Amino acid sequence: MGNDIIQVLTQPTVDVVLAGRVLGIGKNAAYKAREAGEIPSIKVGGQYRVPTAKLREMLGLPLRPEVNAA
Repeated sequence: MGNDIIQVLTQPTVDVVLAGRVLGIGKNAAYKAREAGEIPSIKVGGQYRVPTAKLREMLGLPLRPEVNAA
């Protein structure tokens, strides 16, 4: 799940299944929640994608990842 959180923090969108995993629900529940509007999504190229800014907001994570200048 650590890699899932990294994707949520670094990618603009993730798939519905990954969004469900970070929310602690299974694949079927994630798709049902997306259909019900409980997981926000957009349709891109025939696929539903979950904007990570909204997902981070739902999880109480920073809206923008911190960028550390080295």
